Amino acid sequence: MIKFFTAFTEEIDEVDLAVSDLLGQLDLEHNRLTNSLGIIHCYSDFVDSGVVKALSEKLPFDTVGSTTMSVSTASGMSQMGLTVTVLTSDDVQFISGVSGPVTDSVDAPLTELYNRITAGLSEKPAMLMPFVPFLFNVGGDEFVEKLDALSGGIPAFGTLAISSEQDFSRSYTICNGESYLASMALTVLVGNAAPEFLSVSVNAENVLKQKAVITGVNRNIVQTINNMPAIKYIESIGLVKGNDVMGLQAMPFIIYLEDGSMLVRACINGTEDGGLILCGAVPVNSTVALATMGFEDVVNSTEKKVTEAQAAAKGRGILMYSCAGRNWALGMQPLAEHEKVKECLKDTPYHFVYSAGEIFPSQISGSRVVNHLQNDSLIICIL
Repeated sequence: MIKFFTAFTEEIDEVDLAVSDLLGQLDLEHNRLTNSLGIIHCYSDFVDSGVVKALSEKLPFDTVGSTTMSVSTASGMSQMGLTVTVLTSDDVQFISGVSGPVTDSVDAPLTELYNRITAGLSEKPAMLMPFVPFLFNVGGDEFVEKLDALSGGIPAFGTLAISSEQDFSRSYTICNGESYLASMALTVLVGNAAPEFLSVSVNAENVLKQKAVITGVNRNIVQTINNMPAIKYIESIGLVKGNDVMGLQAMPFIIYLEDGSMLVRACINGTEDGGLILCGAVPVNSTVALATMGFEDVVNSTEKKVTEAQAAAKGRGILMYSCAGRNWALGMQPLAEHEKVKECLKDTPYHFVYSAGEIFPSQISGSRVVNHLQNDSLIICIL
């Protein structure tokens, strides 16, 4: 069994005040069990001001997490806030670590990390919680695929770091108070953990009819579509003007693979030579269509799925990560999805955090699990 409780603050500059307030909300003396983990998500200024480091030094257990665009718990929501979620248990262990920096290949850093934190375990972990760095040259799916291979398909639920700058330059992962731009933090849960997972993404009726073939790629950069520079193709169907790709951030890219399966990818920026940077890799010769995703699509899908989670929770806590693309679709009401979550959850501890990519375990072929990087989705874990 896992006990779940949270704290929230908007105090960035007064470090001692912020830490004291958070510790008071957590009340570890009365709430903490034998084994614990702290999950920190925050606006990037909390890293730069020293709050994250000072808080982690005061907590008597490991902390992991990442920066984000906005956060909420039952006690507050903000675009410039910090949440700390404590998982604590007498029969579940939480073992955490951080990888070396990833420059081009994930293989060596992730292999070393996974082997280090699972060494000597008497049983297979029940669940993985990865916090992946935001890198333009290495797609988040490379981290997920490597972790899936190392673990043999242990369910993974996590997020890619993101920040509020246009270039996402302060997208940090967090481990024990230290922040990283190119390293993955990872926690394994060992013991009596029984997570339940839910997810929702793009409605089929929102997919536009125009389809094209992806003819040139470099990892997560789509270079050409129908043998045209990718941005020129998007301009040719009337969705952008010139090289202005900002409007595409709220339009999911639906990728149809040659084996009949489908991926959803979010666009995060363009390249100088007319390419499009997506939040995950796509294969050459796959077919692409864009989809619309408006305010009502986001809010209504969140209401339906979070209501389902509330019914299943039965006193347990809920972790939620929603794609930044869903947030961008909210326009002038950036906290609307947070507000809908709060409305749906009654007396249930939770955190709700925005993500650059959602790491989610999909069950296929009976009991077999394959972990995927998703975009433009809301993912939920009930613990």
